This record gives sequence, structure tokens and C-alpha cells, in this order.
Amino acid sequence: MQRKSSFTGLLITALCAVVSCHLTKQFHYVDEGGKTWEKAQQYCREKYIDLAFISNQEEADEVNRISGKDDVWIGLYRDPSPLSGKDDVWIGMYRDPSPPTEWKWSGGWNSTFRFWGEDQPNNLNGNQECVSLWKREMNDDQCTVQYPFVCFDLNVVLVQENKTWEEALEHCRENYTDLTSLLSENEQLQVQRMMNSNGAQTDHVWTGLIFLAKEWLWVNGDQLEYQAWTEGRLPHCPAQHLRLH
Repeated sequence: MQRKSSFTGLLITALCAVVSCHLTKQFHYVDEGGKTWEKAQQYCREKYIDLAFISNQEEADEVNRISGKDDVWIGLYRDPSPLSGKDDVWIGMYRDPSPPTEWKWSGGWNSTFRFWGEDQPNNLNGNQECVSLWKREMNDDQCTVQYPFVCFDLNVVLVQENKTWEEALEHCRENYTDLTSLLSENEQLQVQRMMNSNGAQTDHVWTGLIFLAKEWLWVNGDQLEYQAWTEGRLPHCPAQHLRLH
């Protein structure tokens, strides 16, 4: 097939492509006198990828470790719902102002892993749209409060060797962690910039997305929520173009 997708890195129809291997997220604690959630988000997007996106308990433990006793902003937010100090630290979580009611991360993907504190979220006074870590647990809070915060970055390796998808998967798992999964537009753009800056030899790069049993899956188990197919729907045999012109 000739159908193409801008979804970074997956290349099923071609025989070979360079490889994008994923290592780990890197979290960065920032304390410059405190910022509002929005200012913290802006800072993280300029310096790193975004406010902290936490997807499992191991990452939650790491964020709490680097922030010490401080509580921090993360990048989670939520939709409006009738239910739902200086020691706080922002992460990338907030409440989406458009229905339906749901918590989302700053990069736009849905939140599936949460570790709320007791009686949280409580939406106190009806204006707690953002999420901090307070006493090492998630706490909904007013977005205008100024706290330290945690940003995240991705450690991604571009392997300048042409391989089939199966060979690429084996290479990444033997030498790194896995083929890259892309959970937001920011992550996709990061891989595109990496390809340009590192002088990739092709316009395509493998990621860990595969069509199996009539559905698309990330091979490392991440949920497929962010999608950016050029033709507006998931093709069965996509090829992807990654150059930034």
C-alpha cells in the first residue's frame, strides 16, 4: 500500500528503516521560587518536554524521591465536575475544561494511573483544576497557587542501522529498553527533531506500534490514545514520513 501516516516511526510496508529505541523518562525538579501551574507548564515545555507525566508506581516513587519532602506540581488536569502551602510541587496533571469529566495530562493524553491522597480529589470551593503532589500523593489544587514543579524528558536513542521491525525490536530490547512508544505530540516532535539533528539516513524510523489481532498496540503495553494519522484513521499498512522541512 502507498498510504502514509505522520504517526512517528511506524513503518510496516517498507523492508528496512532506522530504529528509535526508548530508554527511560528523566524527571527534573525545579524550584525557582515557585510558579503557577500554567507557568510551570510553559517552563517545562521550553526546557524539556512537559510537566511530569506519571504512568506507574515506579515513576511516582522517582518523582517523590527527587522532590524530597516538598510537594510538587505535576501535569494532570480534569474536566469540571461537582464531584470529583509552599510545600506543594506541580506535576503535569489538570482538569480539562471541556466535557466529559476526566483527568488528563498536560500533553493531552488520558490519565490511567493515579494515587490520590485521602479524600482526594475534593474540588474544594469548586476551583481546583490542577494537581500537585502533597505528602507524596495526588491532590487537586488551584492552578494559580505558586509551587515548585517537576518536568520530564525522554531519553531516546536513534540507531543508525537499517533493520526490519522484528530486528529493531530485538535490538532495542537487548541493548536498551524497548522500541519507542509515542504518547503525545511533544514526544513525536522530539523524535522528529532528533532525526534531523542526528542526520538520519532515511525519512522513516521504527517505533513500537504494531497491528496485531485486528488492532494497533504498543509492544511495551502503553495505551494507544494519542493518534496523528494523516488520513484521519488508522490504516492497516502505514508508512511514515518523519522529516521536518
